Amino acid sequence: METIFHRSDLNPIIRPGNMPVPAAAVLNPGAAEQGEDVVLLLRVENRNGYSDIFVARSSNGVDGWRIEDEPILRHGQRRWRYEQWGCEDPRVTYLAEERRWYITYTAYSQYGCAVALARSEDLVTAQRIGLIFSPNNKDAALFPQRFEGKWAVLHRPDAGGIEHIWSAYSPDLTHWGEPHCVLPEGGGAAWDAVKVGTGPPPILTDHGWLLIYHGVKAYGGGFVYRAGLALLDRDVPHKLLARSSGWFFQARETYEVSGLVPNVVFPTGLLLRGDELWMYYGAADNWVCLATAKLQDVLAVLSD
Repeated sequence: METIFHRSDLNPIIRPGNMPVPAAAVLNPGAAEQGEDVVLLLRVENRNGYSDIFVARSSNGVDGWRIEDEPILRHGQRRWRYEQWGCEDPRVTYLAEERRWYITYTAYSQYGCAVALARSEDLVTAQRIGLIFSPNNKDAALFPQRFEGKWAVLHRPDAGGIEHIWSAYSPDLTHWGEPHCVLPEGGGAAWDAVKVGTGPPPILTDHGWLLIYHGVKAYGGGFVYRAGLALLDRDVPHKLLARSSGWFFQARETYEVSGLVPNVVFPTGLLLRGDELWMYYGAADNWVCLATAKLQDVLAVLSD
């Protein structure tokens, strides 16, 4: 199953040294297509330890990245006190009805990790909407359409060390409610026993919404992050239809095994380009990487 995704020969495709500003790490990118370009929203940790979100563009989605000099979302702004320590781990979804991209990200401060939402008409500048979930909560991703008139989001609240994937619904992208537990931790000795979290925004297929998620297991006091697959109902997105029995992607290459946080693959961006899935992920909390797979091969894993 691990062979369904093939790593780019150019990995890591973006490194801290590629940034136009001094950077300790670049990781966990949101992904979108805009015109002829692939656009990545990069979490960039500076040498003081704080994170901002920068925009990178490429004509082929692999190399030749053009990275903006200034962040689209900067931490520490006076008005946004829940982001004083960082803007982290963006996911980006285009809402055709709104004609805008919406960015979910982790707002990090002395109050904890919360989920924030911003919107952008051009992926050059962004307008913050503010927090949509209070601490401790993260790993949020929007669906690109309404369901019975309501927008839907996946997120991962921390209930005292119990960390399942939940959903919520909203009539206006501001007020959220109607919670449902979508995908629980694996439990016991499972590869995703310690916690699970939403990866990229789900992609609609003929079989339902394809969700890539990360799962965590503890080994000898350390955590190992891997990626699994799930399928959600196309009309009731909190309804789980299928879940891979095991992980399909784990740290293997040197740039995944060794880094600021070893043994981490953390998918946050996913594009369907023709019949191929392009998965952008953070490796070892240090680099941005790419792996691709045929959609039919990925769906076959969930039908086994």
